[in-house]
This record gives sequence, structure tokens and C-alpha cells, in this order.
Amino acid sequence: MESMIRLGIDKMEIDWRKNNIDDSHSFLFQQDDFKTVPYYYPHNEVKYKKGFLKNMNSIKRRLNLLGYTLKKIENMFDEEIEYFNQLYNISLSINFTDYYDVLKSINIKEIDMTAAEYERDYDLGEYVRKCVIKEIPELKNLFNNDIYMIGEFLENLSPYITLRILSENKNNLDLDLIWRTEDIVETGCHLEKDITSRLTPKEKILIVTEGSTDTNIIQKCIDLLYNDISDFFDYIDMEKNYPFTGTGNLKNFIKGLSKINIQNNILVILDNDTAGYSVYNDIKQIILPQNLKVITLPNHIEFNNFKCKGPQGESFENINGKAVSIECFLDYTSVKEDIYVRWTGFDKTLIQYQGNIEPKDLLIKSFHKNFYNKYDFSKIKYLIDYILKMWLTQ
Repeated sequence: MESMIRLGIDKMEIDWRKNNIDDSHSFLFQQDDFKTVPYYYPHNEVKYKKGFLKNMNSIKRRLNLLGYTLKKIENMFDEEIEYFNQLYNISLSINFTDYYDVLKSINIKEIDMTAAEYERDYDLGEYVRKCVIKEIPELKNLFNNDIYMIGEFLENLSPYITLRILSENKNNLDLDLIWRTEDIVETGCHLEKDITSRLTPKEKILIVTEGSTDTNIIQKCIDLLYNDISDFFDYIDMEKNYPFTGTGNLKNFIKGLSKINIQNNILVILDNDTAGYSVYNDIKQIILPQNLKVITLPNHIEFNNFKCKGPQGESFENINGKAVSIECFLDYTSVKEDIYVRWTGFDKTLIQYQGNIEPKDLLIKSFHKNFYNKYDFSKIKYLIDYILKMWLTQ
């Protein structure tokens, strides 16, 4: 008996394979996503078996981190169209905008691709013509006389392009993507242990910061706020395994990485202060590989008018670009002390002082102590969202 392994949202098929997992979708899921899910068969039969299930909102975030942003999937689509047209010496009557508009607007709940043809053998493109286009008639209107060739094109098109477009419809974000794998286990084609969720080192992102405190805070907050993508990130243990602490050594580290063919994705995060910007300005002169990105901590509106102490006494100043460390994004109300920036050294190149938030140690201690006890994560979430955005857009 031949069995299918299927990827879909409700009864809408996104990808299907017979008897194998050669095109594994494991990186879309985490191990906790392996649970009991519905399997749909002919004659309205539904069985419940093991499979992978994840909310589409999380799938959208994972696709972005895997490189399937809107800009990139449009480029991928155009490249596939060009290759297909050259291969068959034709000109398909479809473009990305049309495909995007149709898919984004469909109602997934009204689609059923699991009808009586469930286990039938199809020629290349036949499943798309008879099961997909039939359920999405707007596609047929786009293709005109290209219906046979477009079936082959869409069957070879990356399912992640389709998934990423579907995730742009807010109504779809409450739905679940299901990877139904159990049928090929039951027929003996694969063992259940062979079908696991995993990311390769090339798909993961290594976060490097100026010190272990920054690393600990970022890791802890990503694990809490965005657990659905936390497996994408690795962190250097600054105290045990990493000798390049501090901005000066980080600068040399980045310069060294830019000269070798690194395979891993690396994100270096500098403080948004005088010392951090001095290093950042130097690094901007270096041509970095695409998988090595350097950013500073973001500006924040609360830092525009911040209490400071220095040679001129007390004042309220804009500390963005001068004294913003990761501790600035912590919850000040958790500390019963006056929070302020202490101006220290002067940078002659930038013509400004370097500042440090005080009492830093108490802010860090309170963060770890009150992490699960009514802690205000508003600025920290702003920071994590910024880090994710900068990784995707730089």
C-alpha cells in the first residue's frame, strides 16, 4: 500500500509526497508540535493520528527567519517563472502580483482537496489541475490557455512561497499548519524517529553581544516572548568559551570574520552608546558577508529625556547613541532606587561623553528575580522585535 505525507492547512493541501520525506518540512516545526492531529480520507472519513501542528502566525515568523520574506519570495517566483519559460520555450500568463492577490484573498475554510481522488496516481501537474485549481477557480481565470503547463509550474513551485502568501491574510493566522506524517510510518516506509523537527546549523542564527549579561537577557526574553522561534538562536557563552568581550575585541572579531568564508548566520549586537557607535562607525567601512550583520541597540522614546548625572550636575538629556545599554530596557519599577545615567569618559572623535545606567547591578538582579512575577516587558519586547526586524531587513 502506498501512502502520502501531506502538508496542509485544514483541508487545503500545500505539499504532498508519496512514501518519502525527501523534502522534509521539519524546520517549520518544533518537537513540542508533534501531537495528535486530524487526517482526512475519502468519503468524509476522519482519523486522528500523530503529526506536526503549528499555528500559522508562528509559521509566518519561522518562514521569515528561513529567508522567505515577501521581497525574497517575489524574487524566487520570478526566477522560477523565467526558468520554466526558458525550459519549455513558452510564456506563462501569470505573475507574482496576480498569484499573490488570488491566494491572499481565498477562504481556506471553503477548500477541500481531500476528496475521492486521495490515493490516485497523478501525472506531473495533474493534481494541481484537478484538485487545486478546481478548489480555487480564480486561478483558472488567470491562466487562460496555460492550464496544463501552469499545473506543472505550481507543482514544482516551493510550497513555502504559497505558505508565506497565505500568512499575509490575517484571517489565516488563527489556523494551524499540519504536517501529516503517520501514514508513511504505518506502511513501514519510515520510522517515527526518522521524522523529527530540526534546524541545520546554516538555518540558525548565532547572537554575539558585548558581554554575558546582554546574552543572558536576550536569550531569556526570546525564550519567553517568542518560544515558537527560540530554536533558531544560539548564543555564545561569553564567560566560558568566548574571549572577545568588550567593544574593542568585538571590532577585531568582526573584522576577522569578514575576511573568511563563514557559513553560519551571525548577528552582532553593540550597545547604543558612545563606545558602541564608535565601533559601529568603523565597521560600516567594512564589506561584510550577507550572513554577518552588525547592529546597535535601538533608540527608544523613553530615552529622549532621561535623568543624568555628570560634571555639570543633574540634568535631563537624550541618551540615545550615548548611554543606551541593554539594562535601559529593563523594568525600572522593579527597583526601589533612583534610575539615572552617570556620564564617564569623553570620546574626542564623536565629541560626546560615554554614559552608564545606574544602579545597573540592581536592575539585572531584579530582572532575574522578578522575571515570572508581574515584570514589565514592554521595553524588552520592543528590543526583541527590533532585533528580529533588523535581522530580516538589513
